[in-house]
Amino acid sequence: MVWIRKERDASPCYVRLTDEIGCKKKVPKGYVPVLACGDAAGDEEQRFLVHVKLLKEPCIAGLLEEAAEQFGYQPGVLRVPCDAYSLQQTIDLIYNGR
Repeated sequence: MVWIRKERDASPCYVRLTDEIGCKKKVPKGYVPVLACGDAAGDEEQRFLVHVKLLKEPCIAGLLEEAAEQFGYQPGVLRVPCDAYSLQQTIDLIYNGR
């Protein structure tokens, strides 16, 4: 599964945090590392990067509030209570709506 998105302005809204062989990539400026934890206990956690401009969107802000309630404020990778597919679809809808 590839998480790299090509955009017209060449600045992706999200990219995969690890490459295909599992090596971690450096977080580029303007991005926040996010760990999509999923809603069910059996969901696999997936890491990816989200551009900071998307954090001000109301649906993402609501997700961040929910994450703060569920996981609290912790340093490091931001955990969100959402599966990776749903988060990717939300980001796609935000981007395509502009």
